[in-house]
Amino acid sequence: MRKLFSGESKVFYLYRYISLAGTSLVYAIEDRGPPLVIKIGIILVLFIFAKWITDMYTQSGQASRTIKITVGLEMTGMMILHLLSGGMDSPFLWCVFNPAWMAASYLSSVYCWFMMLSYFLFVTAFSYFFANDQTQTLATILLNENRFYLMLLFMTLSIQLLAGVKSRLEIANARTTETMEHMKSLYQIVEAATHSESENLKIIFAEFALKLTKLKMSFFWDVNGNGGHDPLITQGITPVGVEASLSAAIEMHAAELRQLDSCMVMSLPEHGDFLVIPIKSSTRFWGVMGVKIERSSYEEGRHWFVKQLYFLSELCAVILERHQLERIENQLMIIEEQNRIADEMHDSVSQYIFGIVYAVHSLSRKWKDISTDQIKEQLQIIQESSVAASQELRSTIYSLSSRKNGGAFWITTVKSHLDSLSKLHAVKVTLNVTGDDHGLQVNYQKALFRIISEATGNAIRHGRSSHIKVDLSMKSDEVKLSVLDNGSGFSVTERLSDPKVSGLGVNNMELLVHSFGGTINIQSTKGKGTHIQVTLPSGHQDKKELNELQMMG
Repeated sequence: MRKLFSGESKVFYLYRYISLAGTSLVYAIEDRGPPLVIKIGIILVLFIFAKWITDMYTQSGQASRTIKITVGLEMTGMMILHLLSGGMDSPFLWCVFNPAWMAASYLSSVYCWFMMLSYFLFVTAFSYFFANDQTQTLATILLNENRFYLMLLFMTLSIQLLAGVKSRLEIANARTTETMEHMKSLYQIVEAATHSESENLKIIFAEFALKLTKLKMSFFWDVNGNGGHDPLITQGITPVGVEASLSAAIEMHAAELRQLDSCMVMSLPEHGDFLVIPIKSSTRFWGVMGVKIERSSYEEGRHWFVKQLYFLSELCAVILERHQLERIENQLMIIEEQNRIADEMHDSVSQYIFGIVYAVHSLSRKWKDISTDQIKEQLQIIQESSVAASQELRSTIYSLSSRKNGGAFWITTVKSHLDSLSKLHAVKVTLNVTGDDHGLQVNYQKALFRIISEATGNAIRHGRSSHIKVDLSMKSDEVKLSVLDNGSGFSVTERLSDPKVSGLGVNNMELLVHSFGGTINIQSTKGKGTHIQVTLPSGHQDKKELNELQMMG
């Protein structure tokens, strides 16, 4: 059954009451029929009946059975009305379009045409058996009223065709919306995954499984464990005891899941059914993703749920594989750089040190047998070698350290970006930085730059701000970011509750922050600007590592 009472409901109500008012006026002023008082009484009863029928349509929602009963009652009422007001000569004849409209728009074609046939048979039989002219035949009656019959048939068929077109347009629109949601989700997943560590990717994919399927619970079971903790990650409403039972069931079927290429339903006696799918790449089995399903909703949307999980599993496998390859590539780069440094140290510094050690050893053995001038000469050579070795070592350190060689820091890139925004849009942008950015991890740098770029861009494009203040505080245990603007502001509750309104920017900032285990607070008032506060834990490298770098410097 088609969706009841959408945009055309006002037209339907308007036609219903206008047609009833017009026919009632004609019925009241014509000469034939009962006295005027009785006519007024009939008209009042008709309006009460019309109001009651209209309320039944409104309250029926999408219940097909209720609408069928209501349409049948209204058509029966029209038949009785025609019987009491003159049959085919009744001024209320055109009111039959009301139930015909409803049947053609919202019910099946079989039911609609069955009701139309019943109506034709009723009015034809009434005209044949109760008309004053007994010489009329059925053929004569049909010919005399052919215009009305043809008009009713034409209108019913036209409404059915228009309703069919409308239904196909709604399906096409739903598919377009679904496609846009897929594209939006794909963008958000890739964006979040790009700036997240591998340990947080499982949480991101569990969140998106919950979002795409619109179910109550999703999970990701990591075959390698989650940083030494429970390998099962859950999102949504998690009943008590379901995690332990689900982990045990997955471990029991782990061998089967490794060989599986599609979804399967896993039933837990106390917790219901779960739709699961393995996450596999060409070289590795990463784990299992799934959602908790209700049997009724699964039977109705089986293809949809399977499609969403298959889409996520393929994407998850690709991203996890890419992260693994990047990690291996980084390790190889580190090993290659270590070998290069070792070769460089061996070819330069170690040669000087070896010469110094040998000279000191030789001097200690010949100390008593050589003159003072010779000792001074040997010490001078040792000193010169020590200076040369120190210079080579310092040159190597300075070439590796951006802090020492005056190279471009991450914060310089942020300043350059904000300066460009300021000049391009004629907006005052101030940046206040406290703390040291040298120890800030690369993934934190990427995420913070993305958040700063998104927040300032939104303040300019949507908030029409003239002044933006960015404060960044980097400490050893946490990183704090504050972006304050004087723009037009917005309703935070409305923006975050409606995904169509919130767009990609706000959602992406939330996903990035949550993937690092941080918090984000957005405060905004219409006409008074927006304030975004972000806190990320442990944004700097380990203190021991920093101390080693400082000692090398």
